[in-house]
Order: sequence, then C-alpha cells, then structure tokens
Amino acid sequence: MTLMKFARMCEAIEMASGSNRKQEIISESIRSFSNPNIVLDILSEQLEPNNIGVKKARIWIAEMLEVFEDEVIASENLWGDLAEGIYQMVLEPKTETQHTMQSLLSLLTLDCSSKNTTSFLIIKEELSKMTGLEMKWFVRYWLRTPRNGISSSNVYKALKIHFGESYNVKYNNYHSPSAIYSSLVTNTVLKQTNNVGLFIKPMLAKKFENRVPDNYIIDTKYDGNRYQIHVSNNDVIIFNRTGKIVTEQFRDIASLQDISICKDMILDCEIYPINVDGSPAEHKKLATRVHSKNKVQAMIDCPVKLVVFDILYVNGNSLVEEPYLVRLNALHTTIDNKYISDFFDSSDLMQSYNIAINRGFEGIMIKDLDAPYAIGKRNNCLLKHKPPTINLDVVIDSAKYGEGNRSDVFGSFGISVKDESGYVNVGSVGTGFSQMDLIKLTTDLKKIVDKYDKDIFYVLPRIVLEVTCDLISQDADGNFGLRFPRLVKIRDDKFPADINTLEDVRSNI
Repeated sequence: MTLMKFARMCEAIEMASGSNRKQEIISESIRSFSNPNIVLDILSEQLEPNNIGVKKARIWIAEMLEVFEDEVIASENLWGDLAEGIYQMVLEPKTETQHTMQSLLSLLTLDCSSKNTTSFLIIKEELSKMTGLEMKWFVRYWLRTPRNGISSSNVYKALKIHFGESYNVKYNNYHSPSAIYSSLVTNTVLKQTNNVGLFIKPMLAKKFENRVPDNYIIDTKYDGNRYQIHVSNNDVIIFNRTGKIVTEQFRDIASLQDISICKDMILDCEIYPINVDGSPAEHKKLATRVHSKNKVQAMIDCPVKLVVFDILYVNGNSLVEEPYLVRLNALHTTIDNKYISDFFDSSDLMQSYNIAINRGFEGIMIKDLDAPYAIGKRNNCLLKHKPPTINLDVVIDSAKYGEGNRSDVFGSFGISVKDESGYVNVGSVGTGFSQMDLIKLTTDLKKIVDKYDKDIFYVLPRIVLEVTCDLISQDADGNFGLRFPRLVKIRDDKFPADINTLEDVRSNI
C-alpha cells in the first residue's frame, strides 16, 4: 500500500481520543498493508538514526520547496509543529504518490548528516511529488517526532488486541513488534531468550520514596548516559538506551582489551564524562561525544569512563531471570574490578549518599538483590536517590590553597550572597572544579586579593560562580551553610550585582 494510506492511518490515530482507540486503529488497519512489518517498525520507531534535526530540516525543506526559511519558520510557529506547518503550506492539489512502505522506510533511514550528499537530492525529488498530508507524516517520522500519541508500548498493545489470546505478553521483552507479527501470522515459535547482538530493553529506576527492599545493595548514581555493550568474540556493539547502535561514538570504549577475558557477554553500564584529572565532568560535556561528526576529535575533547553495574548474558547463558545477587557475583568473576561500578559496603543510605556526592557524583542507586532483571520495566527493585538540589549564583569572597595534587592552586573558595548591607558568607565550595578551573581561578583571584590572614586569601567580590547544593541550613548563631555544595559553572557572563540574595537563601531553608 502507499504512503497516503499510511498518512491517513496516522491522521486517524492523531485525532483519536484516548490510547485504547489509537491501539484499535492500528489493530484494525494493519492487515490492509501489503508489508505490515515495515508499518509496525515505523510506528514503533524501530529505525536506524538518520542524523537529521529540526534546525537542519527547516533549511532543507525551505530549499526543497523553494521558499524562504522564514516562511517555513512562520508556518511552524503558527501551527505549533514543523510538519503541520508544511502541510498547511502545500495548498495545490496533487495526486497521491505511489511510494510503498519499503520506499518510505528507505527515505526515513537515509543518512542526512550533510546536504552535500545524494540523500538531499533524493529526498528533494520525492518530497516534490508528495501531497501535503504525505509530507506531514513523512516529516514527522523523518524527524522521529510523530506527535500522534503512539509509542512502542502502544504498538505492542495493538498487536495484543489484534491477535487476542494467542499473543504472549512476554514477547515484548525480547522481540520487535514486526518480529512478533511475523511469528504469529506464520505460526512460528518465538524464543523467550536473549542473545548477543539483540538489544535488551533496559530495566528502569523509580524514585526512592523512603521504602527499601528487604535485601539490597547501594550503588553509585553516575551523571552519564546508559549503554548496553554486547561482546561476541572480536565484535563489540554498543547500544544506547533506546537500542540504537552508537559504537562509533565510543570507539575507545569498544576497543578496550582488559575489560574481561570473556568474549561472549552482554553488559549493562554507564559512560560518563571526566575531567583531565579523572574527576566527573558535568553531563552536558557528553553531548560532544553524542553529536560530534568528528568522532576522533570528540574522543580527545571529551574523555569518558566506563562503569559496568550488571551482566545479562555470559558464555551462552542468559542471566535476566536470575536474582541480582547472582548477576552481581557473575559480574565480579567476569569483569575487571576497575570497570565495575562503585558499590558501597554500608547499607546506610545517607552515609553512602554523602560519600557519592563528595566524590562528585549525582547520588545513589538502591538495588534489590533478590530481583530478576525486569526488562523494559520501571519498578521498585531499582531505586534512585537524588534529592532535589538548590542552585545559587554566588560570589567568591576568599580562597585557600588545596592539598595533594591541588597544593599549587587554590582548592576551596569562600562564597557569599548579596544582602542590603553588602555580602553574607554562606560557606565554602571545593567540589566540581576541573584542574583548568582551579588554575584559572587562582590566576584571576590573585589579582584581586584584599588581605591575607592565617592561610586564607580574602578577595574582592568580583568572580561569580553558579553552585548547587542539597539543602541550606542555619545554625544557632544565624550562620548559613550549604550542604554538599559543588560547582556548576564559573559565570564569566554575570556580574556580582546579578547574584542571589540572602532572602533567596532564607526561602530555601
């Protein structure tokens, strides 16, 4: 069937009221397509990345439709969506195209990283043939923003409606909607298993709400991205949390030779950015790895560290049904300790949390040792504890030299907020700084030293920092303090007049 039939189905789904009706429309429509497998793959966004984004798409579409980019943006703003805006711009009637679902899939997965490729010319030619409605739904799925209320879980539920009692919900954990459809139509058996090379939907965490499992272990919560690493002999595949292959973005991780002597395994892990000194860097730095076209330069600009916290498959054996304690033991006998996540010996949540924050991490994870791996589910066997933080813009009022590898630079800084009478100290901060940050601050602060007393350099209030903390306290003498303050950013773009006030501090107690 044609792209127009797909577009009309998507339009009906978008206008349908409620998830149940949307699922019913998919169930009712699926057999009318000559290639329903591709329809299911597109609806559930089981698509290879195509390196297009809204900003680039505006430029491409303007040139393809021979209009000004401002016209595209104006229509997008008017209708609240780029695809809808294009639909409304295309007024002239056209005959629907003869695009099959296979040809649509080919268009959706073309590499659009550069306009200087055949992809631009191919899409331009095919777009010129489309009606407004066809364009709308092509662009929606081209940008991977369908906006019709359909996710992969809706597609699975639609299949359950379609096949009734013959549908096994456990299929969802191991197979794509198209694979499930094919097996049920042809009456073939799908295995409820996992293998290297087949992505496993990750288990997801819930927020900790003062209840812990009976038998648990505490892990560090890193400020990175979740990844799944598959190893088979000399082949290494790295999937992101949605199942897309991102091996080229982390070729340095994929080429590590000392992770394990095992050559047949699936690892659940995190990759987070680090500073030159090995300390955790802010998460946004990881965007360099994720989005940079120059993968080699990105590895230089954004060094990263791997931490493995679960093992799902090893030496031909699936471990997903095993309790976490078993998987944890397998992890420690399979993976080199330096790559294993930093678990805590203590069962005291606050003690572990304080240590994790002091090391520059986000918080802690609480993991049920008796629970199997809940594929694709969010449940209470995996809890995250990251109390809400408070962000303040402050000014540096003093500095002290650090210790160890920080002995030649300032390592901690007194910080103040504004008050009617001037500035009020709210403690000090020494966490979250890279070595380059410390060198820069030491150089700049030495130029504005006001006085020196007992190893403390008191400086004029000139340099602004953005800091974050878990809470603000006040002692019996009225002194304010920030609990576990750490640097967010040196705010060269702000002046002391822009910082937070004492009233802001009081409002957060």
